[in-house]
Amino acid sequence: MSSTAGSGTKSPANKKASRRSRSAHEFHCARCGVISRWMPGHERRGPPAGWTKKGELTYCLACRRALATESADDYAPEGTSREDRAKLRVQALIEFEIKRDPDRPNGEIAKVVRCSVPAVVKARRKLESV
Repeated sequence: MSSTAGSGTKSPANKKASRRSRSAHEFHCARCGVISRWMPGHERRGPPAGWTKKGELTYCLACRRALATESADDYAPEGTSREDRAKLRVQALIEFEIKRDPDRPNGEIAKVVRCSVPAVVKARRKLESV
């Protein structure tokens, strides 16, 4: 047991944590807790690429993708098979990636989502018709 336990003093780890939480160039994902910091001298305004801020909450790209698939899963009709749910999640992820970066080539989106290029083309056409 350390000598600072129960004494009310902050340990070096707690001092670092409190110092980190004050940084204006630091972003915490509200879902997974990952922290992104800019290097000193290279600070930028706003969240890192792929991150988004919704109100007071910030989400990393991985969590934004997960939220998109979970949302599709939540709206699946009762009694939907596992295979159909998987298709809905992939479709939601493809649509998320298209909306996130509409100018991105279909092949790159297919690689990220791990699906076929024709599936991306089909989703893009569906979104354009809406």
